[in-house]
Parts: sequence; C-alpha cells; structure tokens
Amino acid sequence: MGENFEKPRVTRGDVRREAIVRAARKICLEKGFSKITVSDIAGEVGMTRSLFYHYFPDKDSVANAVLDDVIDEILARLGRWNSERETGNVNKALDDMVRLLRALIADESPFSNRMIQDGNAGLYIKFIDRAADRIADYIAQTTVHDFEQMHGLPIRNVHETFFTLIVGLISLLRSHPDISDSTIKQVIAQTLHIESYIQ
Repeated sequence: MGENFEKPRVTRGDVRREAIVRAARKICLEKGFSKITVSDIAGEVGMTRSLFYHYFPDKDSVANAVLDDVIDEILARLGRWNSERETGNVNKALDDMVRLLRALIADESPFSNRMIQDGNAGLYIKFIDRAADRIADYIAQTTVHDFEQMHGLPIRNVHETFFTLIVGLISLLRSHPDISDSTIKQVIAQTLHIESYIQ
C-alpha cells in the first residue's frame, strides 16, 4: 500500500490552539511571560478562561508552545536554505550559514531580549537549548548526511558537536555582534574539521 501524503485535516480545535499560541507570543513581546496571565491570553483570543484550559493546562504549557512556534519558524527558514543550497559547494554553504545565523539571531532578538529583560532567563535558556537540539537534529539528517555521502565525515558525535557549535555561536554573536563573518566561518570550519573546504 502507498503512503498517504495528504495534509492532516485542520480542526477547529487546532485553529483555536494556534490562536492561543499567537496571542501568547504577541503579549509576551509586549509584557514578557512573567506578567502574562491566562486572562490576558484568553481575552486576546476572545475566549473564556475555561475554554483556554481546554487547550492548555496552564500558562507554562503555552510558553512551551510559543517556544516551539518560534523554533518551527527557524527550522522552516533552515529548510528553505537547505533546499536551495548548491550541493557540494561547502565554502558557499558556510557563507550562507553565517548570514542565516546572523539573520535568525536578529529576527528572534526581540523575543529573546524580552525573555531576558523580563527576568525569564530560565525560559531563554530552555529556548536556546531546545532550538539548538532541533537544529542539530535537522542539520545531521540533511546537510551532514549529504556531506558524508560526498566527502566522508571528519567529526564524531555529530549531534553533540552541532549542539555545542550552535549554542556557542549564538552566545558569541549576541555578546560580540561586530565579530566578522570570516571569523565565524573559520570557527565553524575548525570545529567541524573542514578548513580545507573554505577559501
């Protein structure tokens, strides 16, 4: 039997759940997570608190869903990059990755800054860890797989290496935004032992 590739049916519940997540994300940017109440979110969506609790048990569950929503957007951009990249051109891929990394950090900066300013450092760390974990998985299953097929794999512990690299690069770029693209590219190449592929 063939696989069914039809899109899953979107239910009214899915639409409402997404509306709650969008509302929580919007209010988070305005007020910060620690100041959000379930009433704020329900009011933004135009529903009762009891209906909110039908979809989420508490505010922390919505916070987790918002983090996943932001990370889904990051992975979608990474997916577009991966589908358009020139297979085998490692030098260009590294240049593209540096630009993409800078853009992603700039785009999610208001969200991250709000978490940090609002005293939600724990939530920010959870966001970075979860994002790095999912990005490392994605890269290992796509780009790294292609590289290994063409060139072999010069690193071990692929997921762990990429997780560490991603977290480190985010911290480096947030702490030193003026660091040159060429330095970032060299750090990536050195970490992955692919210096011979860069120009």
